[in-house]
Amino acid sequence: MSASVKTLMLATALSALTLPAFAQDSTAQTSRSVSYSGAASQTLQQRSEQLKQATPVIAPKPAAGARVESSLKALHIAGGSANPDFSIYDVSTELISDLDDDGFYHRFSVRIDADTWFDSAWVYARLYVSYEGGPWSWYATSDDYHISGDSSLDSFVIETELADGFPPGYYDVRIELYDADYGDFLLSYGPYDDSSLAALPLEDSYEDDGRGVSVGISVEVGLPQTEVVIAGTGAFGWWLLLPFGVLLVRRMSRK
Repeated sequence: MSASVKTLMLATALSALTLPAFAQDSTAQTSRSVSYSGAASQTLQQRSEQLKQATPVIAPKPAAGARVESSLKALHIAGGSANPDFSIYDVSTELISDLDDDGFYHRFSVRIDADTWFDSAWVYARLYVSYEGGPWSWYATSDDYHISGDSSLDSFVIETELADGFPPGYYDVRIELYDADYGDFLLSYGPYDDSSLAALPLEDSYEDDGRGVSVGISVEVGLPQTEVVIAGTGAFGWWLLLPFGVLLVRRMSRK
């Protein structure tokens, strides 16, 4: 091997080592997520530490255009019909961190209370976002969770930091539920099913920090946290007004 080739290989290796954790990429979206039982009692700092250790999801940005939905129910993109033995009883979302106080959050969570006609089952969720009516983009997958009949004590939470590739705007969220034992698609649940999944004011941490620092570096330490809980109504209603600021008011749960 020639000296010039060895030098080139060494330079390439060194440059890879010195790249930041999340360099901006105009063609990709990067996020980190953790999931945990809804009954877990963890502090914000403990969850922040878990997020730092989470494996990032790097997904291609969706192509421009509008998402295709044929009715008031979100299109079952995974294919197939919803399994009648499973349902989602309730969903709520929480806006957690807005570092530059501009009303757009880079950190949020989705709480899911799934039910089954069986005595119990193991399930997991895949989550997608749609930027202002654009195509759905996968951003998180939960761990496997055990659900028991119609119990309200078996909810689970997926908490996410958007690192890069998510411009400021209003995002819808869609949930796909799967059988954890066989990987079968069970159902899709989105903004037309529950208004708490509609028009969330989000942006990535690169935008939110105001200094171009991504979630790969600890931007949480010593900075204020703002939490807003959104409980939906299960129909259209008030969420159409969210872009005008109604979303920023803490809302009472419907339960």
